[in-house]
Amino acid sequence: MIKRFYALATSVHHRLLPANSDQGVLPYLWLVYLGIYFVHFAFYDPPAWHVWLSATGTLLFLACYFRAYWTTGFQTLFYIAAICAIGSVSTLVNPGAGVFFVYASAFAAHAGPPKQSLAIIGVILAYIVLLAWLRDLSAYFYVPALVFSIMIGGANVFQREIAKKNAQLKLTQDEVKRLATTAERERIARDLHDLIGHTFSMLTMKAQLAKKLFDHDTDKARKEIAELEQISRRALAEVREAVTGYRQKDLATELANAKTLLNSVEVDFDYTIPDSTLPANIDTTLGFIVREAITNLVKHANATRCHITLTEADRILTMRIVDNGSSKAGPEGNGLKGMRERLTQLGGELTLNSKQGFNIILTVPL
Repeated sequence: MIKRFYALATSVHHRLLPANSDQGVLPYLWLVYLGIYFVHFAFYDPPAWHVWLSATGTLLFLACYFRAYWTTGFQTLFYIAAICAIGSVSTLVNPGAGVFFVYASAFAAHAGPPKQSLAIIGVILAYIVLLAWLRDLSAYFYVPALVFSIMIGGANVFQREIAKKNAQLKLTQDEVKRLATTAERERIARDLHDLIGHTFSMLTMKAQLAKKLFDHDTDKARKEIAELEQISRRALAEVREAVTGYRQKDLATELANAKTLLNSVEVDFDYTIPDSTLPANIDTTLGFIVREAITNLVKHANATRCHITLTEADRILTMRIVDNGSSKAGPEGNGLKGMRERLTQLGGELTLNSKQGFNIILTVPL
């Protein structure tokens, strides 16, 4: 029984709202404002034609309301005008009909760019004032209609622009990741070609020479074969070394990746590190910490600036990762735990500070 009801509700939901809508159940919750329309009937005994007119207007409004979610641009203007017309007729029997103009203003965000949407809201506000003046309607009609049209209409325009920017930001991040992946593949292909191409050419020449000498000078042939073995062993060691390098992320690489990512999300980023070469294990650990810190910043911090400094004094490395975000110290997740564990293996320490932005301070002995 429950499954059947759920299937029916899902089917109705998909008929009322488009499948690609990110609104969820919010369109149904917004209908609570219709209570402003019906509360008027609690204060008097309405004639039958008042009830019929109100019921008809409500049904027509609901049809326009759900249909408007399927439209954009000029088509939305049609439903905005239809909802305003329903509200205008409904004011003949109920001053609470001003709520229909609030819904019309809410849909203005779907009609076009922000300036056009705000202009539509302005037209609706002017029409509310004109209608109230022509019909001498009470404040119960025009005050809620004006106030909530401005609040809800303006908020919807703002939220829609934020949603567009977030979508563009996601596309930018995906593009940056794709370009970074492509560049990494090209680098690996180039390195492997430079590393293996020459070696295999030499192996081929040595093998051909050994083949020619095998029937005439076996001693020289054995020498060439021995050199083939040495070259192949050396090539195997070089390939293993290269693969190990690809698997590890050093500090310089992670700082470059961080700069690309943060610039794409409009976060000012700079860093200061010494020119000296770090031990491999420390370099890899610091690279991991930078990657985790930048990931947390993008996901949770809501920051606009980030700065990383690495200094050395008395054989102690100190790294500071500072941002102006809103992250607060709390239960440590897997990222921070991973930082501590890696630093502990090196004899280092990690300190967190969230008084001004969010600061990660770590020290590592050389």
